Parts: sequence; C-alpha cells; structure tokens
Amino acid sequence: MKQILWILSFGLLLSACATTEKYEANLQIWIGAPESELVRSCGPPDSFYESGEIRYLTYNWSSSGVIPGTSPSYTSTIIGNTVYTNPIGGTPAIAYNNNCSTTFELRSEKVVSWSWKGNHCVAE
Repeated sequence: MKQILWILSFGLLLSACATTEKYEANLQIWIGAPESELVRSCGPPDSFYESGEIRYLTYNWSSSGVIPGTSPSYTSTIIGNTVYTNPIGGTPAIAYNNNCSTTFELRSEKVVSWSWKGNHCVAE
C-alpha cells in the first residue's frame, strides 16, 4: 500500500474529526508538483493511463473488518418442570468496507488536477 495514503487513511480511521474537505485540502497541495515527487512520496501508482500528453496516476486504498456485536442477557422462567430461557437485548456484528481511489492528472509531468471516489476519502 502506498505510504502517504496508507498513513493518512489509517490515521483517519482513528479520528472522529476526519473530513473529505481536509482530504481535498491535502490533495490540493500536489497541484504543480512534479510526477517524480508524487511517486517518491506516495510510491508507484496502483494503475496509470495515458492519453496523448495527459497521464493519469491512480492510488487505491481499502480496509474492511467487523465491529463485534454484544451478547444478549438471558432470563429464565420455570413453568412446572420446564425451564424456558429467552434472550434479551444484544446486537449483531456489523461488517464494514472502507475504500478510496484517488487519481492525479498530469500534463508535462506536473500534477494539474485530482479527483477521488469512495466512501472513506477523508483526512484529519
């Protein structure tokens, strides 16, 4: 995984203050930067595409996991010679998948724009 995006993304999971606006502000810093600096900082892109003089570098990040549920409590009732036990409360586990794909557009080996898509493109 690419260093800078991984570091940003991992930190984002730990922070309640992470926003897409802050992520975009971090991306904006790259406008005008040379391709070599971007690759040196972020590592090789996960994919790239060239069309004439334009080059697109794409970096992807994802994580998934499970937020554990809580166990129910139980209550038992005795009726005659039979015990009836019923669960009360508890919550199921919740699976999640976070991802972010960021593409930089380069012209003359300089970053001219960026775009992102995903459900977790955020920064502190």
